[in-house]
Parts: sequence; structure tokens; C-alpha cells
Amino acid sequence: MHLPGVGLVIVGIRLPCFRLAAALRRVPDPDAAAVLVERFGGRRVVEATARAEAAGVRPGISVREAVRLAPRAVVALDDPVRAAVAWRRVLDLLRALPGAVADGGPGLAFLTQCPAQAPERWFTRVRDRLHATGLAVRCGAGPNRFVAYVATHRAADAICLPGREAAFVADAPLELLALDAGIALRLRLLGVRTLGQLAALSPRQLERFGEEAARRCALASRGYEEPETAAGV
Repeated sequence: MHLPGVGLVIVGIRLPCFRLAAALRRVPDPDAAAVLVERFGGRRVVEATARAEAAGVRPGISVREAVRLAPRAVVALDDPVRAAVAWRRVLDLLRALPGAVADGGPGLAFLTQCPAQAPERWFTRVRDRLHATGLAVRCGAGPNRFVAYVATHRAADAICLPGREAAFVADAPLELLALDAGIALRLRLLGVRTLGQLAALSPRQLERFGEEAARRCALASRGYEEPETAAGV
């Protein structure tokens, strides 16, 4: 899909369970349940393999709940230093490609490209470049980083056309915003599970969560939140 006549295209690159792999010092077995939990604080789940997620494990739940849901899961403690060192090596691989590379934190990066070239071509080049890591690579593209970030959470590679941001992110889960736990709970009590449902709230309803949260929610529901504050990385 070529995107003529539009601005620069942002390619999102996400490596699910990158931090878990760094903590385990190996690529997680795709057929095994494994979870990464915080080293400090509430010991909540940070990442989980597909097998663990199939058992109901989700980022943000307690390690106790994760073990209850997946009693045979391997539990690893987050190792931010090791993850950062490993991620720098991945960024070096990506920087060998044409285009500016932006670091979104361990497991997430963005590549700015000219719209004259099909994003699908860049997805292939990125995967070829990162093949040696042994990790799965999720790719997506859009007019800004947040939309590209959301695109990397689709089941298959996805591309959002300019002007379609709000519709594209509408079915994205609220968890991608990494909102304060209290605010997220209050939104769920209002029946909000997706960004589309968030967009349906009135400005007065959003104001109840504070000025900053209201601003972030309003932007995100239209596809204009920056991924630095988003979850899943």
C-alpha cells in the first residue's frame, strides 16, 4: 500500500516479551506460560507469553493472581539494566536501515519513512534485520507514533491512513494508555473498555478525572496520544 501525497509515515516496531526474554536470558518458549513481574513495588505482571495470556494473565495483575491463573507458569523478575543493554543492540540493528529511528523503550521503536515507499516493504526489511534475535516482531504504520503503536497490537500488520486515526484506534483496549489504576477502574465502572467508548464520553464526564487525564483521554480517543505514556512496552 503506497501512501502518496501524505506526510512522513511512522513505522511502529514492537517486540512482545522483550523484557521477559532479557530477564530469562533466552527467548521464551512460545508454547510455555511465562510472566515477567516488577522487581520492586507491587510485584505486578509486566509482560506475559501468549500461553499465559490464554490462561487469563494480563499486565497489571498481581503475581499472586497470575500464579493462580497459570500455576505452572515460569515467573521472572524484571531486570531493567539487562533489558536496556540488550535493547541498545536491537536499536543498533535498526539504525542500519534508512530513516530516523526513535526509541520507545525496551521492546518498542519507531522508524520514520517517506510515504512514497510501501510500509509493507519496511515491515519485511525490519523483520529481516531483526531475525537473528529470535524474537517475534510486530509491525504497524500510521501518521503518528501513537497510531503506529496501536497498529503493532493488531493480530496482523496494520496500516492507518491519514484522517482515519479515530476510527482506527476505536477498538483498541483502554490498557494501551497505561492510565492511573484508579482512573482506569473508574472508567471500567462506566463501561469503558476501548478507546472508541472513551471517545463517547462527554467533556464533562472526562473532567471528573482531572485536567491532565481528561486531556490525555481526549487526545487518545482521536488517535493523538504519545506512546511514551502507553502500556505494553
